[in-house]
Amino acid sequence: MNQSLPENRPSTAAATALAAGRLALAESFRLHRPRGAFCHAGWCQQCRVTLPDGRIALACRTAVLPRPLRSGWRQLLGRCADRLPPWFYESRLLRPRALRQFYLERLRHLSAAPALPRTPAPVAGRWHERSCEVLVVGGGLAGLAAARAQRAAGRDVLLVEAEAGLGGRARFQPAMMEALAKAVPDEGPHLLETLCVGLYEQARQALLIGPDGPTLLAFRELVVATGAYDRLPGFAGNDLPGIIGLRAFERLVATDSIPRTWRVGLVADIAHAVAALATGARFAWVAGPGDLPRTQGPSFPRATLLAAEGRGAVAAVRLDPGGRQPCDLLVIGFSQPSYELQMQAGQQAMLAGSPSVVLTVGDAVIPMTVVGDAALKPSSSARLAAASSSRAFLCLCEDVRRRDAEAAIADGFADVELLKRRTGAGTGPCQGKLCHGEMLACLAEAGRPVALPTVRPLLRPVTLAELAASEERS
Repeated sequence: MNQSLPENRPSTAAATALAAGRLALAESFRLHRPRGAFCHAGWCQQCRVTLPDGRIALACRTAVLPRPLRSGWRQLLGRCADRLPPWFYESRLLRPRALRQFYLERLRHLSAAPALPRTPAPVAGRWHERSCEVLVVGGGLAGLAAARAQRAAGRDVLLVEAEAGLGGRARFQPAMMEALAKAVPDEGPHLLETLCVGLYEQARQALLIGPDGPTLLAFRELVVATGAYDRLPGFAGNDLPGIIGLRAFERLVATDSIPRTWRVGLVADIAHAVAALATGARFAWVAGPGDLPRTQGPSFPRATLLAAEGRGAVAAVRLDPGGRQPCDLLVIGFSQPSYELQMQAGQQAMLAGSPSVVLTVGDAVIPMTVVGDAALKPSSSARLAAASSSRAFLCLCEDVRRRDAEAAIADGFADVELLKRRTGAGTGPCQGKLCHGEMLACLAEAGRPVALPTVRPLLRPVTLAELAASEERS
């Protein structure tokens, strides 16, 4: 097992493009706005591209460079569409009923939805059935420690990890190499490149998708070590290419994918600012809502992020206090603990922190332990992390601005399920990972109940080819 940092070169199309100074990789679905990778880990789904052979892929998950963007007149169309609410079609395109399918096909053609590949993906692998006493989901340091403790107690443990290597975030953190070297050799039974996409049968079975096909796993106890997502607050300009999360930044620094001449700005709480500085990267400036560690450059503690500015990519931010600060890359250092498996296991959602994050509380229907970043609690800060803006994008996948959600709530769609259906927020391929916190914040500000939409499998987009395995079970 390789315990060192990744090779000192870009390894994905998204990292290669960034190293070459290209931030915009894709177009947004409805408004044709330029979009770049935010997470560089596959979950935000903002870098969905078409490859030269017609296949659809995420630029952060493939090394093949995508086709170049050809926006042209579609960007003008997007500016016109931005003046209409997401539900504009209700009063215009539902009558006569006989033309609804025609209208739907025209809308899809005008959207940025990619054309389906002409060649079907090959079907490989077969269905498997397996069982264990303890299922550990997540192979970071916390997951490895939990699996080791369960094995020491004589339990039958299986650990599954979505990435190609164990160690999680620590693989990209130089300061964690010693801890990683101690943890990985005692790895035990595990499956790599395997997604746990949901719980079934009263949360007693898990569906795993891996290189050898789907696996239906029966288990008795669950350990959730799925980490956290980078949290994107709802400030004006939050969809500009060049805005990335801290975990993405760590990956990019480890592969030397950031041009050395770029001005990199950081907005983070103190814990994430410490982690960012530990990468050894140089920052043009650092800001955050609370206290900050000492830095060599300008520092703006107790500052609120007001907006990001730029045409086609981020070029500067506005802080209060701090004013306008230029940057070629903006790193956002806030965390949203993963919550999907906990919700499927019976817990409920609550909202806390600034920016608002979704936490899970209550009893689960199965024995369950949550460890590591998945159990993070937001820290308190002196000021708001970011100023909410009606122009900010609440849902990047479906091009829903915060003002759209506020208008829908004012019209009576003041329940999370109604809000989702009215605006489309939370129905995109990221499946709410980027927007659930902002959706719930809008409802809370309007005095409405805070609850998540029903969290169902599949927890990540999965191709039909990955599910269409041989029925011969093993």
